[in-house]
Amino acid sequence: MARINVAGRQPSRMLDMVHIIIGIVIVVMAVMAFIDPTENMVLFPLIFFAAAILKIVSGANTILNAKRAHEHTSPQGTIELVVGILIAVLGVVSAVSVWAV
Repeated sequence: MARINVAGRQPSRMLDMVHIIIGIVIVVMAVMAFIDPTENMVLFPLIFFAAAILKIVSGANTILNAKRAHEHTSPQGTIELVVGILIAVLGVVSAVSVWAV
């Protein structure tokens, strides 16, 4: 019988679980925010922060996988990290505009 490499799949499953959990959190917050925007205005920055975390985790995973494969650069991972940081900055701007009121 063939052996299945379960240990090699573990990091990928963990990333999948992070994507699923944060994705569900984002969808729930977005639905709540759009049902009653004035009361749930605080959720808009949190949606940005959750999306930034998701993008940064994906970028870090891509870079780590490239290092494991002995590749020196990972432009896709770097782009994902930069996009994650930009989304986090948008979250900060949104938080300042929403929470300062």
